[in-house]
Amino acid sequence: MRALSEKEKKQIKRYCVYPKIALRALIMSFALCALIVPLEMIDDLVFHNDGFQPTGINAGIALVALCVAVFCFCALRPKFGMRGKQWLDLQNRLAVKQTQSDRSAQVAGVLATQAAGRLLQKSDNKAAQALGGAAQVAGAVGAVSTAADMLSESANNAEAMADAYGVPVPNIKKQLIAFSIVPVLVLIAIYIPQYAQGSQEAQEKIALAAEQIDMAENALEQVCERVSADDPHEKYKDYGYHVRGYLREGDYSWEGAYVYLTFDEYGTITEINYCEGVNIAASLEENLSQAERDFQTLNAPLNGLNISVADPELLATSAIPVDFKETFLAGSFYGGVRVYSNDTPVRVACSFDTESEEEFDEYSRPQITLSVWKANS
Repeated sequence: MRALSEKEKKQIKRYCVYPKIALRALIMSFALCALIVPLEMIDDLVFHNDGFQPTGINAGIALVALCVAVFCFCALRPKFGMRGKQWLDLQNRLAVKQTQSDRSAQVAGVLATQAAGRLLQKSDNKAAQALGGAAQVAGAVGAVSTAADMLSESANNAEAMADAYGVPVPNIKKQLIAFSIVPVLVLIAIYIPQYAQGSQEAQEKIALAAEQIDMAENALEQVCERVSADDPHEKYKDYGYHVRGYLREGDYSWEGAYVYLTFDEYGTITEINYCEGVNIAASLEENLSQAERDFQTLNAPLNGLNISVADPELLATSAIPVDFKETFLAGSFYGGVRVYSNDTPVRVACSFDTESEEEFDEYSRPQITLSVWKANS
């Protein structure tokens, strides 16, 4: 038997390890795609990064593309190389058994399943869409299974050749472990500065919001007997915070008078609601007059306050619209009223919420509400 050349030995060794590398690259491409999702969720839910941060996800896409490229090379190189003259010469020299399975039926089945899934997902029927999604998943699983079979066959052929010629099969277990760990660590390392930036920005927003909320709380304490406020330091809320001031100690959200301030995550007032519980034992005129007086009292410490606000007019508006007053006085305690104003720079909505006379009982809580917010918010 003619001795193997160094080139032939290297070819056999490479073809033994390429399928293993290809399979690991295929697994890592899916693993990295899956890892991007929790990393982005952590960025959004834990570190509260505003908007889309492209650095981490772009790095993840690049790593996935690299894994796909490695898979394609390591899977196809032995597949085509084993059909070449040099490999066939090695096979014929010692009559080494090699297998070449026809997987055209498997490939056709995978393509048909995925095509059917795409068509079903375009349907208006919810059940068909769900079935289409399942078909897409089944097609992907079938594709991975077919690729794994192909790689296993290539590895078996290469190892059979190595065994016939006495070529030791390289042990690349450590390299495969490194190939599994390094991309994950790289991706996580890329996200860490993004997390740090998000954490710093969140702390800055918390400080800004806390300062503005304290200012509003102190102002309302001048006229309110009870004030409750969210604490940004206790719990960060990317959707905003609230401060509620009750004019009298015994007042609750369904009775008496209170003001409800809405802040965004930066501590800017975006909306103000003035609320007054309606007493059906008094007349409509008395209730309306009481609401006007209480709203003016609640607004007094806010009007002109040097606080962050979407528009200064928010702090200056507390008057009940004339249209509402006329409609309210012409109605009854059992008929709701809603009046809207589309004026700029702020919009005003005033409502009387109640229940019909048939449904009205001791648990009913009729209330007048005046809402003021910036026109384009």
